[in-house]
Amino acid sequence: MFKISFIIPVFNEAKTVKQAIMQIVELDYQKKEIIIVDNGSFDGSTEIIKAFQDLPYVKLFLKKKNTGYGSSIKEAISIATGDYLYIQYADLEYDHLSSLEMLKLCRQKDLDVVFGSRLKGKVNNVNDIFNLILFKPAYLATLTCTFLINKFYQKNFTDIIGTKFYKKEIFNSLSINSVGQGFDFEVVSKISKKNLKIGELYVDYTPRKNPNEKKIKFYHIFIAWYEIFKIKFF
Repeated sequence: MFKISFIIPVFNEAKTVKQAIMQIVELDYQKKEIIIVDNGSFDGSTEIIKAFQDLPYVKLFLKKKNTGYGSSIKEAISIATGDYLYIQYADLEYDHLSSLEMLKLCRQKDLDVVFGSRLKGKVNNVNDIFNLILFKPAYLATLTCTFLINKFYQKNFTDIIGTKFYKKEIFNSLSINSVGQGFDFEVVSKISKKNLKIGELYVDYTPRKNPNEKKIKFYHIFIAWYEIFKIKFF
C-alpha cells in the first residue's frame, strides 16, 4: 500500500474546516498522513484545527500571518513523507473520494500526475463552452488557462484548475518559486513543459453557496496568465 500525504491549506474556513479534516480522518485508507496548514486565520479556524493535533498521523503548521497559498503548500510538502500528494481544500468544493480514484489511475497507468477535472465529459464542443461562459462566467479563467496550456504544450486537458494528485518525487523535481495564487499555474506549466505522464479524470464539484467567500478573485486570472506565459517563454 502506498502512503498518501493529504495536505489541507486553510485560511478563514471556520464553517467547513472541521468537516474537511474529518473527511480525510474517516477516509477508508490506512496508510495516510494529514498535514494541515493554517495561513494566519482569524475567524476561529485555528482553534478548530488544534482539536486534531493529538492524532498520530496529523501534522500542523499554524502560521501567525498569511504568507500565501503557494507558501502553505510548499511548507506542507517539505515535511510530507507520503509517496503521493493530494490537496484537500477546506471549502469542501471537491469530492475527497476522488483522491482514491486518482491513486488507482496513477497506479494503473504509471502516471506522474492526475488532474481532477470539473468539466471532463461535460464540455465537448463550442456550444457547450458558450453556454458555460454564459451561465457560469467564473469558468472563463478555467477555459482560457486550460486553452493556453493545451496550445503551448500540445495537450488535451479540460480543466487545469481542478484538484490535483502528484507523485511526491515528481513534485520535488519542479523547483516551484511562486508563494501566492500563481502557484498552481506554475506547477501545471512546469509539469506540462517537462512532458511528464499526466492523466485526467472527472471529479464531483460543489461550488460554495456564497461565491463572495471564495479566496480566488477575478483579478487572479492575470496572475495565472503571467505564470503560464513566463514558464513558456522565459
